Amino acid sequence: MIRNVGFASALNLYRAATQFVLNIALAHFLSPTDFGQVALVLPITLFILLIGDFGISGAIVSSSATAREAGAASVICQGFGLVTPVIAGTLYIFGGLDFMPHQTAKLLLAFSLVATLSMVAVVPRAMMERGLRYGRLTTIETLANTVAFVVSVIAASVGAGVWSFLIYHLAMQGVRCFAFWLETRGEIKRNLDFALATPLMRFGGWLVAFNLVNYLMRNLDRYIVGGWMGVGTLGFYSLAYQVMLIPLMVITWPATGVLLSTLSRLKGHPKMQRDAFLAVLMLGSSITVPMMVFIVLRADMIFSIILPPSWAPVGPVTQMLAAAGAMQSLSAFVGALFMISGKVRQQFWLGVAITTVTLATQLVAASSTRSLEVMVEAYVVLTFIVSIAYFAMMASLLSIALGKILAALVPAATITLGACAAMLLAGVLSPAYLPPLTKLLVGAAAFGFGWVGLVFVGRRTALSALSTLRLTGNTALST
Repeated sequence: MIRNVGFASALNLYRAATQFVLNIALAHFLSPTDFGQVALVLPITLFILLIGDFGISGAIVSSSATAREAGAASVICQGFGLVTPVIAGTLYIFGGLDFMPHQTAKLLLAFSLVATLSMVAVVPRAMMERGLRYGRLTTIETLANTVAFVVSVIAASVGAGVWSFLIYHLAMQGVRCFAFWLETRGEIKRNLDFALATPLMRFGGWLVAFNLVNYLMRNLDRYIVGGWMGVGTLGFYSLAYQVMLIPLMVITWPATGVLLSTLSRLKGHPKMQRDAFLAVLMLGSSITVPMMVFIVLRADMIFSIILPPSWAPVGPVTQMLAAAGAMQSLSAFVGALFMISGKVRQQFWLGVAITTVTLATQLVAASSTRSLEVMVEAYVVLTFIVSIAYFAMMASLLSIALGKILAALVPAATITLGACAAMLLAGVLSPAYLPPLTKLLVGAAAFGFGWVGLVFVGRRTALSALSTLRLTGNTALST
């Protein structure tokens, strides 16, 4: 289990790093308005992917689907993917996209091909994940991201403009699609007996419904920002939002996937499930919380150094969203518990309630003030309230006291406070006339030393958690 979490986290760390560097590089070639256009198009593409997935990927990972069942499911996904550009092209030709600026409409049409490639890869990737082949998954995803990064930067440097984003996604999905099918070519027997996929779709129905609700919460805010504050402001917001997602991408989402695939095999071992979950929560929080607190304290300085002056508003917005990212990186672990316990229906309705409140809060803040900062502040406050509620649900689903959930977060809080104290001390001892870059590097080094030092001091707790995960993984593999 440790090895699989490591592979998944390493992959997402690399993916997050390449996307961040790519965005910084493209920001030197493109304007905030260009970023805003892409921020309008990508949510529509994601919406198509969520619908076309039908929850099948999650169902395959947590079940024992046969080769024919997986084959029937793959034909459904592929069919939906092939129809997508046809529908988009028809809308474009007959004026269905005329409400968008012309270039944005063309960009959306082109991105339908990205959706097609992604849909074709859904089932083979899920089969690899179910087989716990995270090493091979990491290799394929790393190759895809590397190829996409290189061709996108080259395209931007020769004047491709906003189309550089499209080139990135096409290259990445193309490599993924080819490699996943090559890897699982003997495990999926495609057929037209769609009744075989019914059990998978029935299980995945509530899951995809929840994912759609989660999609609304994470994407409709872009249309609120773009509609009330303009596409340029949306460009600032989208870049800051990507930073907020880093701990989720790097730690929480991959760890949740491994938790789901591992703990699903241990339904007769509730104590082992509880111990493994608390170990992952403790280890994950010890990484994500200090990282995001550092961004809260230093984002303004970081972006003022690495971005052109036209991107100045990104720093303050990122500082606020980083606080929300820290809390979400912890509370999002509850998703694995809902699925393992079979309570996807409750998860869906809870998601509906939270999404409704979140979007209403953002809409009121944006429409009444037309201020991005005010809207983000309201979102951060609500995120903290929702996260506390999620911690209580974790305790309920695990049948333990809330205090045990909070106790798992104590090491992260201790490490963060110590690292902040080290950075503060370095700032006091440093000369006042240091250049901004030097000041940032000195503070980052002090924070890092404090972080690593406190991890070393508390290494017995970390080693105990790792031992728990090793035992859990070995038990899961033997069942």
